[in-house]
Amino acid sequence: MTEKYFIYATIDNQSGMPNIAEFQAGGINAAPLETVCYRDIVAVVSRVDVNALSGSSSAHEETQQAHLLKYQQVNEFLLKQTGSKSILPLKFGFTATSRQDVEKVLEQAYIQLRAYLDKLQGTMELIIQVSWELPNILQGILKDTPELANAANPIQAGKLLFEAAEIKKSSFVAAIHKQLLACSKEYSDAPLKTEAMIFNRSYLVEKDHEALFDEAVDLVATEFEDILTFRYIGPLPVYSFVNIELNQGNFAMVDKSRQLLQLPEQASWETIKSTYRQLILALHPDKNPNNPQAAENTKAVVAAYDIVKAYCQSQPNFSEQDKTTTISFTQEAVEKTFITDDKGALLMRNTTAKKPA
Repeated sequence: MTEKYFIYATIDNQSGMPNIAEFQAGGINAAPLETVCYRDIVAVVSRVDVNALSGSSSAHEETQQAHLLKYQQVNEFLLKQTGSKSILPLKFGFTATSRQDVEKVLEQAYIQLRAYLDKLQGTMELIIQVSWELPNILQGILKDTPELANAANPIQAGKLLFEAAEIKKSSFVAAIHKQLLACSKEYSDAPLKTEAMIFNRSYLVEKDHEALFDEAVDLVATEFEDILTFRYIGPLPVYSFVNIELNQGNFAMVDKSRQLLQLPEQASWETIKSTYRQLILALHPDKNPNNPQAAENTKAVVAAYDIVKAYCQSQPNFSEQDKTTTISFTQEAVEKTFITDDKGALLMRNTTAKKPA
């Protein structure tokens, strides 16, 4: 058995430690939860056999689902424990070989983790899922526009009918979102899981505004209760807004991005920003109307900049206001750095509804 430390989340430790002993079920495989501290950040971990986290058989997939559920349960417990403080779930499956290595992760990613904890102080994720019964919607449209049922060209009538349904869907989505956005800080879309689902959106809500968000959900659900079905999930840790993944190394990725941005192996943050802006201006589709690849080229540069920026922010004592400090992109420098990425794949959503649909 190869044992490592599985990291569930990092939390703000400025006003005391969480009482993890209250979570008697333990972490994955019932292993006791432990804490590792660095300055004012604490990582919640448990020991796990890493062989149980890898594989591709159906039995392994079932085990993974059980581990993922446990991971979510631990983080939901931590959300309750932290109260108005912040919790940042790390991407499922992140492990370190020892407690010392966990502390090293916290040390090297401290700036990013501290920034996210400050940004998300006292927030939670609330999910709204909305479904409809399309046959009923189409019947309603035919009732309002009976000429479609009597059209001489049934193919054209069918096309117009489904176009009308899409317009109605868009109006529902806009009306729902307008109500909920007013009570939230940000939102994030998730894939629609069924053909009947028309809305699957996460909202970042301040704890103090949870009651206001509840009222907004009640209002919009009541408004559309005869035609739409609502599902309200949460509160959850902020999985959809900061699903942090820490990647050590990734020299090839960073080096490719550096070269795409036409940067030398040593560059200041001011030089990086300036070079990026010049490239964006030069490659923008508005400046290259005859180049069909202009939009894709611009996207590639933006993606490269995001990677380089993440690498820069992972440097000790990095500051965007510092115009002079030189950042090294050599392989040796990159390989010893933990790069913080909050754009990892979304976690499987917990399906425990806050209110009945």
